[in-house]
Amino acid sequence: MIAQLTRNERRNALALLIAVALCGLAMLAAGKDDPIGVHGVLVIVAAVVGVFVMIAAYFEPEPDASRLSQYYDDPTKVGIVLAMVWAVVGMFVGDWVAWLLVYPDLTFDAGWSSFGRIRPVHTTGVIFGFGGNALIATSFYVMQRTTRARLPDQLSP
Repeated sequence: MIAQLTRNERRNALALLIAVALCGLAMLAAGKDDPIGVHGVLVIVAAVVGVFVMIAAYFEPEPDASRLSQYYDDPTKVGIVLAMVWAVVGMFVGDWVAWLLVYPDLTFDAGWSSFGRIRPVHTTGVIFGFGGNALIATSFYVMQRTTRARLPDQLSP
């Protein structure tokens, strides 16, 4: 995917990744003894890995201009895969919640696995994880076909 980026888009991607790493650092500083600090570390790690991957491919040859004559369906494909992953996770948790209604002892003596804690995970995962990714992926696909125009660049989606 990085090979499809122009030099200017690669430079913008590096700037975005550095900004994301700084946001992760702010999250880490704000949440020293809080779970948001752990998420800050995850954001920093992901951004630093992205920076190294982008630097490794920075001097690759630029793509040819023929790529602009075709629809850019890579974000749609990624969105569909993510929607399916969230569907599996959300529906697994939903099945677990349904079994908790029949057998309340399936909590394994852990408070986090009770019905009241797991049901919102199912609802959120299905609505926002599956539904959100599916809607965004569909939007990328339909927008290009109805306007007969390609997405403006490789980086923004």
